[in-house]
Amino acid sequence: MDVELTIDRVRVTAEAGASILDAARRAGRDIPALCHHEAVPAIASCRLCLIEVRRLGRDWIQLTTSCDYPVSAGLVVVTDSRRIRKHRSMNLQLLLRRAPNAPVLRRLALQLDVTDPLFAPVTDAPLPDCILCELCVRVCSTLGYNALAAIGRGAGKSVGPPFGQTEALDCVGCGSCHETCPTECIPMEDTATTRTIWGRTFELLTCERCSRPITTKAHAEAMAAETDLAAKSSGLCEVCKTRITSERLASPGR
Repeated sequence: MDVELTIDRVRVTAEAGASILDAARRAGRDIPALCHHEAVPAIASCRLCLIEVRRLGRDWIQLTTSCDYPVSAGLVVVTDSRRIRKHRSMNLQLLLRRAPNAPVLRRLALQLDVTDPLFAPVTDAPLPDCILCELCVRVCSTLGYNALAAIGRGAGKSVGPPFGQTEALDCVGCGSCHETCPTECIPMEDTATTRTIWGRTFELLTCERCSRPITTKAHAEAMAAETDLAAKSSGLCEVCKTRITSERLASPGR
């Protein structure tokens, strides 16, 4: 069911229960959120998506994260204010401590006028530049592989293969964690025939037309098992699929 709310003095319609972050972004508002992905559960770990909210029938304003705050009728939302910027800047300072050179954080620092670091950088993190957003863990879990986990608590927390393993034994090399990592801190190396990630090396399947890597054999087999179909040893990459479609559409014989 759709409901009406106000975002930055503009009346918008959104699905009840959707996050304010998604509703605001669809309405054209730019709210930073490094730990967010629409396909996975929100945990509000980066704390950058702060907003101010006033609920229907209440006269006080709440400062809260927008990625895990559900839309409801009559909400009044502010996405940018002096108070929001103050707290957002401090949260960014905490993230810069773990990933001071991450391009996405440097861009946000410029936007928020964060010029001088307040905290000494972490130098002994198991995965340099990781901000512990756990997006990689949640994406892997949602896909059903559960090859990664959040390990430990507090200052010693990290993400990676569970139970102290040096290799992610359940990893299929799909690369989804690498693609979604906001600070690009997950190493993945592709050669013409292999992909290495999380301590494991996988055989790559390549496009039968252009030889571009498509995915790993382990990933293809896992997807085939989910759909009860035989894993193909070859196929076409998305570029070649699009190109062949265009060629067919342009063919004089059509």
